[in-house]
Amino acid sequence: MANTTSAATKGTLEFINIVKDYGTGEPAVKDISFRIEDGELVTLLGPSGCGKTTTLRMVAGLELPTKGQILLGGKDVTAQSASQRNVSLVFQSYALFPHMSVMENVCYGPSVQGMKKPQAEAKANEVIKLIGLSGYEKRLPSELSGGQQQRVAIARALVLEPAVLLFDEPLSNLDTKLRRHVREEIRELQQRLKITCVYVTHDREEAMAVSDKIIVMNKGGIAESGTPAQLFFQPHTAFVADFLSEANVATGKVESFANGKASLALGDAHFDIEVESATVGEAKIALRPDVFEVTTDPNVSPALNATVTKCAFIGKGVEMMVNTAAGELFVFLPKEKIVRAIGSTVRLAFPANEARLIV
Repeated sequence: MANTTSAATKGTLEFINIVKDYGTGEPAVKDISFRIEDGELVTLLGPSGCGKTTTLRMVAGLELPTKGQILLGGKDVTAQSASQRNVSLVFQSYALFPHMSVMENVCYGPSVQGMKKPQAEAKANEVIKLIGLSGYEKRLPSELSGGQQQRVAIARALVLEPAVLLFDEPLSNLDTKLRRHVREEIRELQQRLKITCVYVTHDREEAMAVSDKIIVMNKGGIAESGTPAQLFFQPHTAFVADFLSEANVATGKVESFANGKASLALGDAHFDIEVESATVGEAKIALRPDVFEVTTDPNVSPALNATVTKCAFIGKGVEMMVNTAAGELFVFLPKEKIVRAIGSTVRLAFPANEARLIV
């Protein structure tokens, strides 16, 4: 049963032990639980097939769970259809009616709900002004840019005054520059309206830019959840370390642990880190590609001696693949401009406190 003593307001969303099984032998969503507070933007992030879109569809009421409970504003909506829930979905393809003007598209929802035309248009005008499309009311979708079409899709969802606004890969149809601009608009609008949002994407940069919290999904379950900074700088699992920051996950060793300090060995590097707990023996150690720096000082520690196997200048820095005593590593050097020869050797220093013990 749900915890009925926990405070819930209009946009509070809770999943309790939710399972979605299509009968294919492997559930699409496996016993997941999470809580989204009123006014938060939380992103479901993960690779294709991880269960994030199925989860979003269960929030929307387009799919019903096989097991578990969904609470919206503290009320059980598990068995309710999409039309019975106070949520709105912004589709990946925008799903605008091509033969209708901006005003007609935005008015469509209130009109279907029985609102008279003058009231529907007055309400639509408020939302059109809110998203910065005043003056575009009579234009057709084909006369708008991709970013403008996205804003119309958001307006059409907002005009229904949902408790929760859902975004399904909303930027996937936009080019890179416009994607950055529209995600900033979405985040600014969400913070201004203080509306609860559930946002689905496979793009880690997009997720980190818009989210209060991120739920990272993998193989139908929740791998980890937390703020963008927590998951990026302090991942607990190899999957999240790799997926969110392309961290190198190498096998090292915990040589000793006492009083909150672990002594680690990674290849030819030896160093100490502060951790709550550690078990002496073989361990997985994560290091992000951007924590390394080339040094010519043989006394700098910790550092790894490396042989370059690939090297490329990509404008914002240099990417390298290197072989070390800890295995093959991917390195990104934002301050570098030199493309090093294949087979050349370098010494790569890194801050000990950037290393993470993970599972």
